[in-house]
Amino acid sequence: MSETKKHIMAIGAHTGDVQLTCGKTLAKHALLGDMITTVDVTAGERGAPSNMSVEDFKQMNINSAAEFAKMLNGQSIVLNYRDAEVPENEDIKFEIADLIRQEKPDVILTHWAKSTHKDHSAVHRVVNDAIFYGALRTMERELPSHWARGPYFAENWEDAQDFVPYIYVDVTEGYDLWVEAIKKLWLTNNSPWFQYLEYYDALSRARGTLIHKKRAECYMVNPQNMKRVIDSF
Repeated sequence: MSETKKHIMAIGAHTGDVQLTCGKTLAKHALLGDMITTVDVTAGERGAPSNMSVEDFKQMNINSAAEFAKMLNGQSIVLNYRDAEVPENEDIKFEIADLIRQEKPDVILTHWAKSTHKDHSAVHRVVNDAIFYGALRTMERELPSHWARGPYFAENWEDAQDFVPYIYVDVTEGYDLWVEAIKKLWLTNNSPWFQYLEYYDALSRARGTLIHKKRAECYMVNPQNMKRVIDSF
């Protein structure tokens, strides 16, 4: 158990995004006794298989996200935005800012800026503004301001353009829990267009070898924050 309990919030565009890309990090922190919150801006309902309605798939994904979070002793929040139609307006920015003020996370994880999926790029920009609004003391809302570290941007196969791994997190300890929890999501083993489990499993092993660990997940920060200070060589 960590001496000081932390709260890690991961915000993704669709159910499955943060569970797959940040899931091992979340599982590790869960085992350390930290609080975990996953926030899915949409339920990813437009990825419904041909034998299921969009509404049924949406509810299944919401339930699956809740099961994933429960296995990590955390909570799942799914916002009511439409898959493929995530807006970039003040309403969604304030909604997420208010959520940050309400839940008081210490750290926020989300998408990198450049993506093949428009929802991912939109969430990246929305979350950056929401963190700013949430932390701004003079931005008067119902709840007082709250500052969270981040955002840290997760490695995602759809967000690969110009992604440069900057932080490597040893997730060896959380791997077994993640493997069991991620199976709660339909996307993990049933997607006909991409082998999600195989990809993120292999990626964690490859990243782990670079830091001499069994498993690792990588994160990027805003380029202007990519500074490493040393006294001397």
